[in-house]
Amino acid sequence: MKHLIAIIALLSTLSSFAQNGLKEGNLFLLQKDNKTISINGFEQEKIIEKGTLEINSKSIYETDRQHTVAILDTATNHLTIHDIHSQQKSEIPLPYNIEAKCILVNKDNVFIGGIIGREALIQYNIRSKKWYSLDIPVELIFPGKAVDDILIKDSLLIAIDNIVLPKYALFYKLNAAEKYSFSHLTELKSNGAYENIHQGRITDKYFGLLSDTYSGYVGASWYITIYDGLHLKNSFCIGFNEQNKKKTFFNDFVIINDNIIIATKEKGLGVLSIKKSYFKEKDEDGLENFNTRINPSLINYIGYNNKNIIKLTIIPNTNKVVLTIKNRSGGLSHKIVQI
Repeated sequence: MKHLIAIIALLSTLSSFAQNGLKEGNLFLLQKDNKTISINGFEQEKIIEKGTLEINSKSIYETDRQHTVAILDTATNHLTIHDIHSQQKSEIPLPYNIEAKCILVNKDNVFIGGIIGREALIQYNIRSKKWYSLDIPVELIFPGKAVDDILIKDSLLIAIDNIVLPKYALFYKLNAAEKYSFSHLTELKSNGAYENIHQGRITDKYFGLLSDTYSGYVGASWYITIYDGLHLKNSFCIGFNEQNKKKTFFNDFVIINDNIIIATKEKGLGVLSIKKSYFKEKDEDGLENFNTRINPSLINYIGYNNKNIIKLTIIPNTNKVVLTIKNRSGGLSHKIVQI
């Protein structure tokens, strides 16, 4: 159980661009230390730092990759919006009492998701300076529900519903100037009891989730689940539990082409090639609401043994990934890897 708590604590402190579906722009964020993030570009095969911003241990943050960085202090519910080019900032108190878990910046809108109460998904339009509380289906409004990540795909905003079964992906229609309208929801498959979803990743072909579960029989388990599109019918998962002698902790993951790139605590960088044959509508017992599992020995690990890779950041418009590595003293370093 202590391992599960440690994983949750780590993931809750990391929020920077990984793979949320944004396609325009070439800027990205990296965490320099516990109090600083950097705004970066990539030129002549080098990371070029454009500037830095202050954060704290309660901050979640995101960029639209073009001109805006949004930082939310989840302790005070104060939102700070930075214009990268003019270096101006706006400080805005949230008008809603939301326990925020995630943030997304898309064009002129900032979206914040959190634990479901009166509000669970809110929208701020930067130009009009208007706030909106987005509609949540009635079947999701009960204690324990939360929106834990927000993604963009084509004309849809996707909010990932978390914690209590059943879980859903919520879809909203994009509308640059007005409140986004609810479109539909689709149920997510499960990996086990008390599943807690931490992150979502999306590409043109795949939709992925990082989660953990807890069972009295095997203790904590952690999973990466991949769907072959947003119909959410065909999927597979790969994972470990505490009783597995060759276990490793999944800190983060991204999807590049047909490869899952995995940041781990003990084994360094893992790569799993996605094959069409992995995807199934049902699990091994014929159940449609659970993911089929593949053998974790299929993951190939490349270097960085005993280095705790805590974050993966894709450099926009490339197949390069920046590894954020935490050393034993707590300091952070970065390494570029070509996939």
